[in-house]
Amino acid sequence: MIKVYFYKMNQGDLSSGWENYMALLPAWRQESCTRMRFERGRLQQLAAGLLLRYALMDAEGIDLMKAEVTINEHGKPQFVLYQNAAEDAAEAGNVHFNISHSDDYIAVAIADRPVGIDVEVKTDPDLKVTSRFYSPAEQQAVRSAPDPQREFRRLWTRKEAYVKCTGTGIYDSVAGIPSLEDQSGDYRLFTLKEEEEYALSLVVCCPEEVLPEDISLKQVEGFGPAKGRMPSEF
Repeated sequence: MIKVYFYKMNQGDLSSGWENYMALLPAWRQESCTRMRFERGRLQQLAAGLLLRYALMDAEGIDLMKAEVTINEHGKPQFVLYQNAAEDAAEAGNVHFNISHSDDYIAVAIADRPVGIDVEVKTDPDLKVTSRFYSPAEQQAVRSAPDPQREFRRLWTRKEAYVKCTGTGIYDSVAGIPSLEDQSGDYRLFTLKEEEEYALSLVVCCPEEVLPEDISLKQVEGFGPAKGRMPSEF
C-alpha cells in the first residue's frame, strides 16, 4: 500500500506554536526549518516535518525521532536504521518517503518502494515555461486542453514527482522527463488531485502493476490540540 498525506498549512497556528512544534522534530528536520531565510519558508519546512512525523507513525508505526536518516548526493533523504520501541535495531530500508510543498500545500508519500510526490500551484499564464521546457507533444496537450493552466500543472507535477522518485536530480532536458503516459519503464505515474489552484501527482517505482486502489490519500487538518492531535499521539 502506498499512502499519501496532504495538508494545507495554517501559518498562524504554526507561527504561534513554533517552539513547541519544533521540539517534535529531529535535528535534521529542525535544520531544514532554521536555514530558511524567510518566515514562509521556515513554516513550510516545519509543516512538512510535522506531516512526515504524523504520516510515518500512522502508516508504519515509525517514530521519526528514533529513525536514522541519510541524505544522498542528490539531496533525497532515506532511512538507514530505525530503533523500535523495544530498543532493538530494525532495518527500515523498505520504508520510503518523499515530501513536497508549494505555497500553503504540503504532501508526504510513504511506500514500500521508491516514491516521488509533488504538489504545485505554479502557473504559466503566457506559456513561456511550456514552450521552453515541454516536449512538442506536451505543448500540444497544454495548448489544446480546456484549461491550459490546469494541464500545465498536472504535467509539471508528474515530471517533478518522476525526478524525485528516481532520486537522480533534474535531467539536462526537462522535456525528456515523462509526463503524458501513465507508465515509463518500471515507473508508474498518477495524478491524485487537480483543483482550481493546485495539482498533486505521485510516481512509484514498481515493475508490477500498481492500481489506483493501491494508493490511499488522507487529508490532515492540523496538528494542534484543537485538531485533536496532541504531541503524544505522533
